[in-house]
Amino acid sequence: MRSALVISERDNVATALQALAPGQRLDLGESTLIVEEPIAPGHKIALTAIAAGEPVIKYGSAIGTASKDIAAGTHVHTHNVASSRGRGDLDVQTGGPQARLAEPPDDPPMGTETKSDSARTSAASKSA
Repeated sequence: MRSALVISERDNVATALQALAPGQRLDLGESTLIVEEPIAPGHKIALTAIAAGEPVIKYGSAIGTASKDIAAGTHVHTHNVASSRGRGDLDVQTGGPQARLAEPPDDPPMGTETKSDSARTSAASKSA
């Protein structure tokens, strides 16, 4: 069984598929990595050094920003990554809608008729 999973060649983190121990060697296709500290299953490990302020990339997309320098082979989690995604405690002011991954578009507010609703209603009343 593989010990860690890299989703995209652009990723700078991998996901531990089992508990990883310091000194453990991970064979990740064309590269190898030595684990520097314990990593719990399901948590991320840095594939390369990530400088503070650089994006943390998983699934080929940025999932946050390194809040401090992260050495290759170390644990990547909330103690060293900042992200506003999924944070209900932040009042984020933006200039418009933000890109979202793997989420359906927002539905219109309840009681608001869209153009397609209006067209269906009109077509239904003509056929009745």
